[in-house]
Amino acid sequence: MKNFYIILILFLSFTIYSCAKKSDSSSSSSSTTELEGTWVTSCHADGGKYVIKTLTATGTDMVRKWEYHSDSSCANDNDSYAGSATSVSVGRSITYSSGGTGHEFTYVRSTNIYTPQNSTATSNQNTNSFCGLSNWELDVGQDVAGKTCDGNTYASSGTTIYCQYLLDGSSVYMSCTTSSSYPGGVSSSNPYIKQ
Repeated sequence: MKNFYIILILFLSFTIYSCAKKSDSSSSSSSTTELEGTWVTSCHADGGKYVIKTLTATGTDMVRKWEYHSDSSCANDNDSYAGSATSVSVGRSITYSSGGTGHEFTYVRSTNIYTPQNSTATSNQNTNSFCGLSNWELDVGQDVAGKTCDGNTYASSGTTIYCQYLLDGSSVYMSCTTSSSYPGGVSSSNPYIKQ
């Protein structure tokens, strides 16, 4: 009879432990699923060029890609950056004054691949030793994480990036920074649209 009670106690302990683990896992994954999938901005002006931005999130991995073009319809490729990330971690929820909601989140920079996508861009980058490199080839990307390119210094591999987003239906507004603290708000224009 004593063995029966021991077995019963062990069984109940295991059941309670299993339920607790399931509860923890579902509560953490429910907030990360909001960004799952692919999100794309419209073609818009950015620094003398035109850009389409794409955000792809899968589990704790993320890729943020900027594709630059020379025309307002984004038909003519110029160059692109594709920043990959790991360890995406969604944190505190935020309610904005507009009534929308979102979250703070962080990720760790893995690579930042720059690719010249036409012959003029390729030639210019070699002439100017863009990012300190002079071996650029058409449609061949190189990792520029941690390098200074045309006055912009890109976050090194392993750097934690601090972001927040506002989710408004099928649109996401987002801002990120490398300053070890979350941004004070989100960009109010050119949202990412869920695909």
